[in-house]
Amino acid sequence: MLEREWVSIVDPDDRHDRYVFDVSFLLSDYACIYGRGCRGLAQTPSAVHGCCSLGAHYVDAEDRARIEAMVEQLGPSEMQFYAEARRGGVTARLPGDEYRTRVKDGACIFLNRAGWHAGPGCALHQHAVARGRHHMTAKPEVCWIVPLRREVSEGVGDDGEPLWTTTITSYDRGAWGPGGAGFAWWCTDAPEAYGGGRPVYRSMAAELRALSSDAVYAELAGYLDQRRGRARPPLPFPVFVR
Repeated sequence: MLEREWVSIVDPDDRHDRYVFDVSFLLSDYACIYGRGCRGLAQTPSAVHGCCSLGAHYVDAEDRARIEAMVEQLGPSEMQFYAEARRGGVTARLPGDEYRTRVKDGACIFLNRAGWHAGPGCALHQHAVARGRHHMTAKPEVCWIVPLRREVSEGVGDDGEPLWTTTITSYDRGAWGPGGAGFAWWCTDAPEAYGGGRPVYRSMAAELRALSSDAVYAELAGYLDQRRGRARPPLPFPVFVR
């Protein structure tokens, strides 16, 4: 496995918050290729299921409540499985009191399939885009974060106070734990997903701001703008799984 390059930024507004960013991934030109070559996670490939085959796990009760409330905002004109959602809800309970969106016919109940009048794709995503909003305003948190991955750890700063370190990198197959081995395909490990024409730190600026802060993102973007202009090339990315 090839080494990656990282940069550490302390929040200008709170010196007890530190962010460590994966420079190698953020400088790559990764882009979601849903509907443009994505083969999905399932062992039986589907051109429209993408990474929605397993449903979306909620990060907390607030995330769950927000998504459940979206059903009536969508209605039958924007959600193909609206009737099923009204009848049985959109949430499935898992062991350990975890919850995720229900799976309907092999994929998330919010996923509109081929033949839908607006085209296949997440009803929540389509709803936001149709109103000129970023899709993160309507989707479960895990859905707008991916392929970014956030890990938070607590330590002690030089002043003896708690120091929170947030590491932001990519969701590679191994980051999903044992379940990742069962994916038929995963985008950040596939060369065809690298050709977006823009570095990730620009194409996913809204997500990076939400995962850190406006001030932290401004420092990150300034650093990476300069980093791109330096003679030394970035470390190779992605590390493809063969």
